[in-house]
Amino acid sequence: MTSPCAASPDGADASPTPGAHPCDDPLHAAAAATAVVETDSASKTDTNAGKPGETETPRSENQLRSLLGLEPLGTELPRQVRINGWVATALAGLVAALTRLIGLSHPHELMFDEIYYVKDGYALWQNGYESKWGDGADELFAQGDFSALTTDPGYVVHPQLGKWLIGLGMQIFGADSSFGWRVMPALAGVLTVIVLARLTLRLTRSPLLAGLAGVLLAIDGVGITESRIGLLDGFIGLFATVALYCLVRDREWSRARLAADFAGVPIAAEGPAPLAPRAHLRPWLIAAGIAAGLTCSVKWSGAYLLAAIGILVVVWDTLALRRVGARAWFLEGTVARGVGDFIRLVPVAFIVYLGAGWGSWFLHDGAYYRGWAAAQRAETGTVARSWLPDSLNDLLEYHLSMYNFHVGLDTEHPYMSKPIGWLVQWRPTSLYWKGSEELGGADCGSGRCIQAITSIGNIPIWWAAVLALVFVVVVLAIGRRDWRVWVPLIGYIGLYLPWFVYSNRTIFTFYTVAFVPCVVLVLVLALGAVSGMLTPVPGSAAEREEARLLEEGLVGPELPYPRGAVAAYFGFGMRATRTRLPEAWTGVPHWRLRGEGLALMAGVIVLAAAFAAAWWPIWTGQTVSYTFWHWHMWLSSWV
Repeated sequence: MTSPCAASPDGADASPTPGAHPCDDPLHAAAAATAVVETDSASKTDTNAGKPGETETPRSENQLRSLLGLEPLGTELPRQVRINGWVATALAGLVAALTRLIGLSHPHELMFDEIYYVKDGYALWQNGYESKWGDGADELFAQGDFSALTTDPGYVVHPQLGKWLIGLGMQIFGADSSFGWRVMPALAGVLTVIVLARLTLRLTRSPLLAGLAGVLLAIDGVGITESRIGLLDGFIGLFATVALYCLVRDREWSRARLAADFAGVPIAAEGPAPLAPRAHLRPWLIAAGIAAGLTCSVKWSGAYLLAAIGILVVVWDTLALRRVGARAWFLEGTVARGVGDFIRLVPVAFIVYLGAGWGSWFLHDGAYYRGWAAAQRAETGTVARSWLPDSLNDLLEYHLSMYNFHVGLDTEHPYMSKPIGWLVQWRPTSLYWKGSEELGGADCGSGRCIQAITSIGNIPIWWAAVLALVFVVVVLAIGRRDWRVWVPLIGYIGLYLPWFVYSNRTIFTFYTVAFVPCVVLVLVLALGAVSGMLTPVPGSAAEREEARLLEEGLVGPELPYPRGAVAAYFGFGMRATRTRLPEAWTGVPHWRLRGEGLALMAGVIVLAAAFAAAWWPIWTGQTVSYTFWHWHMWLSSWV
């Protein structure tokens, strides 16, 4: 009897794509830890098997790397694939720059919540803390008149980092420039596209899929509109995507070190297993903690992502120890390694949060709630939590006030929406509207002209991503146990699902900009799987099956690639593919490509590009006729 998580054959590490064993899937961690199933494949790959009294030959580093889903030592992407990866990234970044920077200064007035965050950003750079503004400040600000700013502290309910960044744009381009108000969110949007492209390349080793992910995000309406307005949520999307990238790099780095530490260690057929090696510094995990701390320093919603990443890291570390046969792997992973993971993530993120989110608040006694503890002591002779330094006590009391504000925010708003409808863009947010009366004689070829900015996603992308999410969970996560899909799924878990807890408060669909990179990544992984560009993870059943078919000459050049039951039912895979896309772009040999998957991918791209062209005026506030605008409102809930 052997475990279903038994090691793969030594040849399994020949896969060109780094991955993990199927039992490294968190969804199956508990079951894999206890289930004992007798299968032919498991019996052939039990690396710990041996006769009583014998000692197994020490395992090589490459054998261990294979067990951990890594490529052999010295393996790297071909030079042309690396170059094409950067070309794809650059092209996606260029598209993002064009869609986010062209006409960025329109409209030259504070719109939607810019009335809070843009003015707060200006106040931070002038006073060092958010401050109150006098009457008529919004109109005066747009005119370049900042005389309404006072030195009285203003009550705010979000940390400072995002507002500091918005203010930085005004410092560079001038506070009287609407381009200056919005340039930093726009640059954050461009950088998010670039980071997503690099993350996708890291996961898939396919420049084409990396470019596809970047371009789809670059032409998404939520990403575009949220990058063209002085709001905070686009910064969350950037820092969260960076955190996910660092998470993937840490997984590769830590498992490579684990393989090196266990290399040459003999395992007795009988007796105790070897102890887990000492932990390492893990710079990429610390970097993930820094990125998560920056996310929290924009809005508190980043804390849920931090928790989700932390849990996933502990699960991955525990299962890695199990794969290499470490002694007491469960306790070592969940307790000893878990504590280390916590220290590298949470305290690091907390320190970053205090510095980036509240640094200037500590430095200015005039900031809101500064002096609260001293005032309480002077008034009553005591203060709650007297064991805390006054500054930290002030900040904690401020946080309690902020939390009560957030959970109690239930003011009705015409564009508030429930998270259940966010993934299909059921109720997009109208950020800006000017009717014909306010436009005063604008020419749009109609008697009724309007300008509107509606933060609606690129519908072909979002609706296809809903289907892709089902496919990714059922087929890739559960069926194939592909660890790579947990990277975007953890984004859904940390940045989307928590909103259901607060679904009764006033919330908006535009919050989806925080996890729209994960929406795109789920879609791209699904398209990569059905097109044949997403190679099996090393050690998986799919990888072993493909190796067997290759060895037996049943797949390869000029031979049809086997299809699943659904594709076979519709007649796909009856003959060899005629597609000859360069391997330096797809990342896989041409015989792996599937024509129906490529056609589906092309269809999504064409529809998404057409939607972006048609909705560009609605995303950027162009002057159009009322009829044109109304034609774009497909659903009554969009109006």
